[in-house]
Amino acid sequence: MLKKEEIAYKDIEKAIDSLEFKSITLIPRACVVGIDTTYFSKRFGVTIFRDVTNGKTLYWNFVVKENINPYVRGIEYLERSGITILGFVVDGFWGFFVRYGNKYPIQMCQKHMKDIVRRYITNKPKLQASKELKEILKPLINLSKATFNNKFDNWLDKWREFLKEKTYNEENHKWVYTHDKLRKAVGSLIRYRHYLFTYEKNNWIPNTNNSIEGFNSSLKGFIGLHRGLRGDRKAKLIHEYLRMDSKFNWGEK
Repeated sequence: MLKKEEIAYKDIEKAIDSLEFKSITLIPRACVVGIDTTYFSKRFGVTIFRDVTNGKTLYWNFVVKENINPYVRGIEYLERSGITILGFVVDGFWGFFVRYGNKYPIQMCQKHMKDIVRRYITNKPKLQASKELKEILKPLINLSKATFNNKFDNWLDKWREFLKEKTYNEENHKWVYTHDKLRKAVGSLIRYRHYLFTYEKNNWIPNTNNSIEGFNSSLKGFIGLHRGLRGDRKAKLIHEYLRMDSKFNWGEK
């Protein structure tokens, strides 16, 4: 005999199986678009386009790994649907900046910029150069572009020769950069610095994508309540969650 919990779970599975991948109809409007990809397993994720101005989902793509194609499809869909894009706030992916940087204002999420650097230099860096770089970035969301550029450029001048140091690798008989991880952190900062303060000239764009991050956390929490679902059922549940969130009523609070 089945337990009550098992019967209820089978009912849930039947309900999920009955869901269809229904399309959505967007209400044309002007808004800032936040984009983020969140993963539910190593090879199963969803790239979400969200109206961060009004707090609604606009479009989504299921992905195996992050690349430019979901971004292109999403933006083309929004443009066809009458969405006037006032700008983007994103957490990286350089190909997106290359393709759309001259067409739209793009804000690199400052929180994610700090996270990228932290992954290279760690939370407790040992090198003095890394410690000083961490201190520059600590108040990033409260710094002006001029202040950050001044601090960062001074840091670069101070540690320029240090960053060029090389060590001979006895195993492959090649010279390698001694402080490679720090160099990668600096390289990322140099690459994205042009987009770190877009919000200063476009004050309708937030300087972080915290709103979409919070939404994705809620989505993952919801899906986490249904552990053990087959991939197709999980996709249906995610689709329905996002579809319901996309509904927009004028004057809605």
